[in-house]
Amino acid sequence: MLEKLVGAIVAWSERRALLLLILSALLTAGAGVFTARNLGMDTDTANMISPDLPWRKDLTHFNSLFPQNTGLLVVMIDGKTPDVAEDAAAALFAKIEARRDLFSTARRADGGAFFERYGLLFLPTEQVQKIADAVIEAQQFIGPLMQDPTLHGLFGTLAFFAEHVAEQPGSIGRLEKPLASISATLSDALSGKRQAMSWATLLLDRPTEARDLRRLILTQPNRDFAALKPGAAATNFVRESIKELGLTADTGVTVRLTGPVALNDDEFATVAEGMGWALLISTVLVLLWLFLALRSFKLILATFITLVVGLILTFAFATLAVGKLNLISVAFAVMFIGLSIDFGIQFGVRYGQERLEGGLEGALVCCGIAMARPLTLAAIAIAVGFAAFVPTDYRGVSELGLIATAGMAITLGLNLTLLPALLALMKPSILGSEMGLAWGKPVDSWLIRHRWPVLAGWGVVAIVGLALSPRLEFDFHPLHLKDPKVESMAAILDLMKDPIRSPYAIEIVVPNAEAAEKLKPELAKLREVHAVISASSFVPKDQDDKLAILGDLQLLMGLTLEPLSTRPTPSIEETRAALKECAAKLRQSLPSSDKAQQLARLLDQAAAADPAIYPELQRMLVDGLMPRMKMLASALKATPLTVDTLPEEIKSQWIAPNGEMRLTVMPKGDSNDSAVLANFVTAVRSVAPEATGPAVQIYESGRAVTKAFQMASITAVIAIAVLLFAILRRPRDVAYVMLPLLMTALGTIIVCVTFGLKLDFANIIALPLLLGIGVAFDIYFVVNWRRGIDNPIATSTARAVLFSALTTGSSFGSLALSSHPGTARMGMLLLISLAILLVVIFAFMPVLMGKPPAKAAATE
Repeated sequence: MLEKLVGAIVAWSERRALLLLILSALLTAGAGVFTARNLGMDTDTANMISPDLPWRKDLTHFNSLFPQNTGLLVVMIDGKTPDVAEDAAAALFAKIEARRDLFSTARRADGGAFFERYGLLFLPTEQVQKIADAVIEAQQFIGPLMQDPTLHGLFGTLAFFAEHVAEQPGSIGRLEKPLASISATLSDALSGKRQAMSWATLLLDRPTEARDLRRLILTQPNRDFAALKPGAAATNFVRESIKELGLTADTGVTVRLTGPVALNDDEFATVAEGMGWALLISTVLVLLWLFLALRSFKLILATFITLVVGLILTFAFATLAVGKLNLISVAFAVMFIGLSIDFGIQFGVRYGQERLEGGLEGALVCCGIAMARPLTLAAIAIAVGFAAFVPTDYRGVSELGLIATAGMAITLGLNLTLLPALLALMKPSILGSEMGLAWGKPVDSWLIRHRWPVLAGWGVVAIVGLALSPRLEFDFHPLHLKDPKVESMAAILDLMKDPIRSPYAIEIVVPNAEAAEKLKPELAKLREVHAVISASSFVPKDQDDKLAILGDLQLLMGLTLEPLSTRPTPSIEETRAALKECAAKLRQSLPSSDKAQQLARLLDQAAAADPAIYPELQRMLVDGLMPRMKMLASALKATPLTVDTLPEEIKSQWIAPNGEMRLTVMPKGDSNDSAVLANFVTAVRSVAPEATGPAVQIYESGRAVTKAFQMASITAVIAIAVLLFAILRRPRDVAYVMLPLLMTALGTIIVCVTFGLKLDFANIIALPLLLGIGVAFDIYFVVNWRRGIDNPIATSTARAVLFSALTTGSSFGSLALSSHPGTARMGMLLLISLAILLVVIFAFMPVLMGKPPAKAAATE
């Protein structure tokens, strides 16, 4: 009955070919316009998983209390000196803070007014005292400079000290460090380099730590999720500001953008990077395989037109059904193209065979009758498989399943109506004398003669695959999908080396301060935890002793740091005279000091140079002093701190308006390691089950995706098996369809485990496509077997299967050439699985099925 129905549909399509073509063109044009105007793109990855999961609710609750931690664009500034890093961060922050149209919030993570005022209180008491002693020792040098913060003042003061140090030979060592710093910077300036001198390093006599050279600005850009790069406007502004401020390597500054916004935006940009050659190679190979399969340019054109029309109609359905595509559901296009090409090749190859055997008359109807059962059964089985993905909690996959299910109905309908209509109008000629595979007959004969040894070999493959199955890993870490050479990735990997700044922390919300202080020590004793941060972490210890030191320093340095008057700006001649005088004093007073004599020579060069260089010398040698002294003056005015007296910009990050408190738990070890991250999450949740934050989100997202695919795959296999049993009515025949799928999966597992290829968020998307193609190929062979065909590899069906796999493999396997690791691994898995599927189809199915039933018609 099915054959008669499809035959009638194809016959009508052939008779009304022109009308059908016009209707299809109008429908396609309307669907295209509708899709272009209404289909959106949701690139917010947070929306791809159901918000009803418990861990998503915990995360939503945390984000509602502390919204400043979501959607961050992190600006990471690294300087050659602490001064350069701080000045660059301050200048860039001022630019960002002024653009509220681009940034909803912006804050200094490790700088700004709070840390200027209270930063010294977080140092050990001994270090505070050491800094105070260094400042007192430098007071005589700082005082004159604060009154005359120019080149004239710097070298006038230096000349004065050189003269008086000469009168106290034991004190000459005090000038060695300033002489060396000033000489190095002056030499750089005269040779065209631009890095300024560090007054903080010079005056505070404190070793520079790696953390001193880095500053972070945390921003929340206003994103456009309808765009492929939602944070592009904010990112572009920051990059333009970096150029305007001259924050470049030659000034001793490196600025990089990272954080979730930059990482996601960069990923979208790099997915296509380096794909030009891959696309060209893929296109050439696809056209080659299609020509070898169909042997007619008109047949290829008809197949492509059918594919394009179907893709546009499926996009229109997606617009109606979901409104917006996400980064997972957009993969339906990949599924549709692969399966539509397969259906087209199957129909086209069979049509070619009918043409070669019986001529043009009646070829389309005979083809439709022959392909009715395999194509319809394959389409229904694949649609049932995709539909199994709809109920999952992984929204991206759920929508993918919904759209792909409709896509199967669309592609089946078009391949039984539009494709015959196009062929009726084009009347393609077919090259060659047969459509089967000439080399298939001896292979069929060999396989039947050696059926049992070959089956035994496949049994060994199955045992090995089952044994290796537990070792197949799912890598849930999203960073492993990204290109480590991209700026945002390189920056975050660098940032993760500092355990206190790892982005993969765990966040915990507790009712009050008492609960926070009770939980902190329990978390801190876990071996997977590096540190626990809360509001009380911003209250320095031993404040009384430190404030006393700073109070004494304030009494001594008050007028020095804030002089009552300053000297008028000196003229060029006065500046040149100061350079010459300092050089003369150094030669005269410190003849035995190599550093003094080197500086004297450099001063002579500067005095003889074009005065146009003086502003750059001023910037590199002097201008950095005033910000440092301003920060010191602020620090000397520090007052006692408690949680209650913390500034609002700090308090709001740790205490919610309703009084709930935030605890941030930092991981110990390499949080880029999936196992370390999993152990960290498990350990913290053993103490605080309600824990949330980035680490938990990554871990639970991986579990949600794995569970979604496991449940959907199991449901799909069961549903397909039930459907096949209802149609084929023989358990043996159902097994002949399902066992090759299992063997393909086991073979893929063997290759993946052997070569260390892990499943991840990207390549797991290939599984629904492989399930669909695998079911289709198996059904084609089983239907032929039930018809009594005893040489399956020599048939036109086998030819269509071979070239369908080659076409799909070339089309999507080219992704393996991508520079994007996630995309490359997805392409690699597709290639591996398709290759194994072909081996299973051609070397396992014939020996599995054996000779066809004696009464083939009875099995129909």
